[in-house]
Amino acid sequence: MTLVVAHRGASAYRPENTMPAYELAVEQGADAIELDVHLTADGQLAVIHDETLDRTTDRSGEVRLQTMEQIRDADAGSRFAAGDGSQPYAGQGLRVPTLPEVLDWLPEGVGLVVEVKAAEAVEATLVALRDSRVRQAQAVTVISFDESAIERVRELDRDLPTGLLLVPFDRVERGLVWAAERGHGGVFPWDGDLGLDPTPILSQAAAFGVRIGCYVVNESQRMQLLAATGLWGFVTDVPDVARAALGPRQEPLA
Repeated sequence: MTLVVAHRGASAYRPENTMPAYELAVEQGADAIELDVHLTADGQLAVIHDETLDRTTDRSGEVRLQTMEQIRDADAGSRFAAGDGSQPYAGQGLRVPTLPEVLDWLPEGVGLVVEVKAAEAVEATLVALRDSRVRQAQAVTVISFDESAIERVRELDRDLPTGLLLVPFDRVERGLVWAAERGHGGVFPWDGDLGLDPTPILSQAAAFGVRIGCYVVNESQRMQLLAATGLWGFVTDVPDVARAALGPRQEPLA
């Protein structure tokens, strides 16, 4: 079963990395939620993609230099534009969540993919995950573009699944060799780097004992092709499109 992983929630329809985006993703049938974490100045885990607040909120400045209280003052719905150009979530009280807040909310049977944006956030992330329901269900994976970050995860918790994200045009084969040699269970390239037919790469990954996921897939025919090859999962902004393409969820993620 190929997993539908909601990219920062149902981010095509609601402001990315906000509770409404996660809630909609679950309603639309996502198997898992993907989110990003940064460490704040006071050691908390802000769920936000960028290093700064500028793109997704009405505030500015680096996340790492601000406390979570300061970050929570930002309007996380202010920059989102609907298809008609309106800003329906501006001024509606949306805030940047913390990782523990999302973990407390995450429904049973829905998985989680945590992208650690920098190695400095690893220890706090592992503490937050330690006693969470999703960790107990063995339905969480920690991923990063930062090799040192997932190496640190493996050093501190060898039972927690980890995966290496690859930047576009990085060689998937390189990532597979690196991950296999270091005991990481997954490699997650940009979809374009899998090629029109990902079967050869998936066969190579199987030989290494490494699973392959990819980002970001929003076109239904491509979703169906990837699922037919046995891909572990793909990240998408449109979980409803994915669910329509692949059919209803068959079982909870575990």
